Amino acid sequence: MLGILVLLLLNSCASVKIMKQENASIVAISATSTGALQKGYGIEIILENIDTHERIKSKSFSGISPHSIIQNIPQGKYFVYQVMVPVGNIKYYNKSDSVKAFFGQINIKPNSKYYLGNFSGERGIGRVNVLTLRINDLNIPEKIVEIIEKEGTGWKEGEFIKLYPYEKDVLLIY
Repeated sequence: MLGILVLLLLNSCASVKIMKQENASIVAISATSTGALQKGYGIEIILENIDTHERIKSKSFSGISPHSIIQNIPQGKYFVYQVMVPVGNIKYYNKSDSVKAFFGQINIKPNSKYYLGNFSGERGIGRVNVLTLRINDLNIPEKIVEIIEKEGTGWKEGEFIKLYPYEKDVLLIY
């Protein structure tokens, strides 16, 4: 029993390895959420290539990290296909056209670092099970910059391309 507990603890603390590939780019996003006496850390997105329809899913830095990345993305035109935000034991998903409209088309160029934003989510009290997601901070968290640009990852220090502010202030996740 103790062995299983230790394995689960190590697994939840495992971090994603960052290693740049030639001419590839990276996209990062962050979120923390609250609702019904619960807290949530992180956000998961799926990008879809408009031309090839290939979908790429983000990975969290660790089990309880608010930051998530998609690395080694080829050049092309993309849109956010799906957003998932955990709050406690509940996972809120949205893959409707409102997600695509909120983020708009993302044009990925080679060897670039993109940041979609630092969001906060709030679930209101009541029967409607909706999470309201909005930009929380216009600055890129230092933790993201530190992890991505760490020595040995292949990414050099330099500007991230901020893809916000967006036309709308709020994205609803059901």
